[in-house]
Amino acid sequence: MRIAVICFTEAGASTAIRLMEGLLKEGELCEGFGKGPGLRPLTSSLGEWTKEQFIDKDGIVFIGAMGIAVRSIAPYIRGKAVDPAVVVLDDQGRFSISVLSGHLGGANELAERSAQITGGQAVITTATDIHGKLAADLFAKRLGLAISELNMVKKVSAAVLRGETVGFHSDFPIDGRLPEELCLDAKADTGLYITISDSGEKGKTDHLLRLVPKILILGIGCRKNTSVTAIKDGVTRVLKEHNISSLAIAGCASIDLKKEEEGLCKFARDTGVPFYTYPAEILAGIEGEFTSSSFVKQITGVDNVCERAALCCVKELGGGKLIIKKEAAAGVTVAAAVLDWKVMI
Repeated sequence: MRIAVICFTEAGASTAIRLMEGLLKEGELCEGFGKGPGLRPLTSSLGEWTKEQFIDKDGIVFIGAMGIAVRSIAPYIRGKAVDPAVVVLDDQGRFSISVLSGHLGGANELAERSAQITGGQAVITTATDIHGKLAADLFAKRLGLAISELNMVKKVSAAVLRGETVGFHSDFPIDGRLPEELCLDAKADTGLYITISDSGEKGKTDHLLRLVPKILILGIGCRKNTSVTAIKDGVTRVLKEHNISSLAIAGCASIDLKKEEEGLCKFARDTGVPFYTYPAEILAGIEGEFTSSSFVKQITGVDNVCERAALCCVKELGGGKLIIKKEAAAGVTVAAAVLDWKVMI
């Protein structure tokens, strides 16, 4: 984690240094602010500093009064999926309080680790934690799954806390023992569903929290200077036609002739995934049945770019299969492959 630590008193500065030293030993990247050796003085208002940390950091630790922290972060809170972890310690490090993004952001864990370093007491208030019950968002985070509907997390947690059976459904093999709160294929009012599908039959899956593994590799071909908008439109149309969630995208791939293609590079950046490229001779060596084009071969040296690139990428990443053959629209061709994957509990 990239963590910012800020303090406001002399005692707080001592606690900040102890905390940073401990976190640095655990491999975290820490930056300290305040008055004292080893700390950077603020060069702006506390509000502006907090705004900057919300953008740049994964976690923020305030060492001082809770009220200072709450007033500072209030204007910048957007949602649990994007907010950084926020923790407050008193200036002697006796109490370490998880304030914001306890699960997805990791504030509960950061509060506990901070308490261990300072010799204090972690204060955790999330209901599933204090009752020792399954937290759906933590379960998803541990397995590297994207959460499709954050509002469903509350419904699952409420069902767990009421002691109700929570169903569990998966389109993928399961390796390990399910938490006791989950029941495989149970006909329950609430449940978890691990899938790359974007939606299911209305009435049958609208009560399920869909958790999406990032295992989809897009193979993309395009004409020179194709806009990122055209590429996004092509990808969106193909995924929609095949009922696949965009949350599943783990990367995109093409021929190395396109490694600096502006539209493709921007698509990868905007999607937040790696962009893999391969020489024509490597793509030509991939075995399988592909949608051949003599025109594409004349231009690139290989009869198909998008299907071969997607399959080449999943093989390089450990194995997988092609699930969408080449589809073309407005100068963009799209194919997709999925990585071999199972639920490792």
